[in-house]
Amino acid sequence: MSFNWISKATTVLLSSVLLGGVVTTTMPALTTTAQAEYLADAPISYQMFKADEKAAKQAVKQASPAVKLQINGAFFKRMAAKPVNAYGGTMSAYFTQIMQSLSSHAISELGRKGQATVAFKKDYHAMLMLYDQFKGRLEPIYQSEISDYLDDADQQISKNKVDSGVISNFGDYFEQYFRADIRPDKVTGVPRAKSKITKLTAKKTASKKYVKVKGTVKLSKKANYAKIKTYKGTRYVKLKAHKFSKKIYAPKAKRVSATVGHYAHGHFSRVTATKSVHVK
Repeated sequence: MSFNWISKATTVLLSSVLLGGVVTTTMPALTTTAQAEYLADAPISYQMFKADEKAAKQAVKQASPAVKLQINGAFFKRMAAKPVNAYGGTMSAYFTQIMQSLSSHAISELGRKGQATVAFKKDYHAMLMLYDQFKGRLEPIYQSEISDYLDDADQQISKNKVDSGVISNFGDYFEQYFRADIRPDKVTGVPRAKSKITKLTAKKTASKKYVKVKGTVKLSKKANYAKIKTYKGTRYVKLKAHKFSKKIYAPKAKRVSATVGHYAHGHFSRVTATKSVHVK
């Protein structure tokens, strides 16, 4: 397929970071509006991020097993941890990485003569689903270029003889245009993570007279002590690397509770809810 890009816009050189390496190609220059939007790095809302995340998950559900192994729960967990990075090519998980995974696996699933196998169709359908989520945020000229590839792909699939280059270009150009038009400098309205005790254990020592209390905490606010309660009263223990540990004399203890907070000058302000466990 030939493209008269010079008649549409001046070409510029961009590089596309793939899962397995780097390719360099040309693409239409940004329009004045796109340049302004790119420079502004306009923020997006957390609500929009969640919609994009949901669409990406739904696309991956339709993909072949090979893609699901790569773009798995751990991938989306990393993405959710840093939403703004999901729109950029950082070392974190990002949306265009999903497209590149779908593209590369779709190509690998093609038959020897370009036959559209079941696995290929799954990955290609997932590519379309992901593209549809972001399509409206790309400039019309970019949408037009990608549509040309999609028209070619559809015709080739109907003839059961697919050129892998068409699928590869779809993924590559989506990534380049995504980077040009969708690069927020921040995601607004991200809910603040709550401080909480993620793990708490209480075990009797060999003598049965003491209870060893250990805990791990996740913090979004400043905290330096854990307050531990048994029937013998309250004890305070200093946090070390988001963990605490204390051996307490309490031979008849059956239950232990703990709260983490900030302790200074005899005053304790909790930052987590109280967590309780049975003594083992």
